[in-house]
Amino acid sequence: MRYWTGKRVLVTGACRGLGLVITKELLSLGARVVIHSNSTPLPNEDMVLKALENGQALHVRADLCSTSEINAMMSVVLAGFGEIDGVIHNAGISAYGSFLETSESTFQQVMNTNLYGVIALTKAALPSLIKTQGSILFISSLAAIHGVPNYLSYSVSKAALVPLQEALELELKPHAVHVGLIYLGFVENDEHKYSLSADGGKIPVPKRNIRTKITKERAAKKVLWAIEYKKRKVYGDFSGRLMRFINGIFPGVLRGLLSKNQNKT
Repeated sequence: MRYWTGKRVLVTGACRGLGLVITKELLSLGARVVIHSNSTPLPNEDMVLKALENGQALHVRADLCSTSEINAMMSVVLAGFGEIDGVIHNAGISAYGSFLETSESTFQQVMNTNLYGVIALTKAALPSLIKTQGSILFISSLAAIHGVPNYLSYSVSKAALVPLQEALELELKPHAVHVGLIYLGFVENDEHKYSLSADGGKIPVPKRNIRTKITKERAAKKVLWAIEYKKRKVYGDFSGRLMRFINGIFPGVLRGLLSKNQNKT
């Protein structure tokens, strides 16, 4: 708890799902939280509302596909909190559909949110993070280990975060800025979670009832653990490490499993 007391952390996509759980966990540990959202309203939860009232939290809005909105958001953040000690890149979106079916605009929207928005926000926050010797955490996916059929745009955007973390970590080492990445698998999702269809429409994501899913609380604790202990790369649970092992030693097995799953959909 001592590590997080007074730390100023920006969490993207913080008003629902995993982002909200991360936000509440940070508040409970004494951190000051910048609660980011785009169109999602603030949750009507006592902990969040109280933190906003007493100055422990700050709510900001920005479209992560817009560099100008990101820069404007950072100006508000720095005016309110002075500096920033950490950025958790939680916001993201997926799209379902084959490569042939998926429109260029849908592909671009996923890339803008999951990759280019992450890059733009990191760049905007970096001067402050260098001053505070803070942390950057990228939330990637098991889809970054091996591309998932019908989720190509999502797989590409999440896979691109891996070399981003690797190179940025080395570049920022002289500045003592921690740069980490977590591979998350299936995290339980909210009933309001949606994905994009091939043509860019919103489609609801059904509740995940698979054995390998983990709770949002467990995922949030792993995210904060990775930052507190300055981890380079971590996995959300055992399934991630297993997938990495299979892909490295028996890649044909993993391809077969993904192909079989594709044929069921």
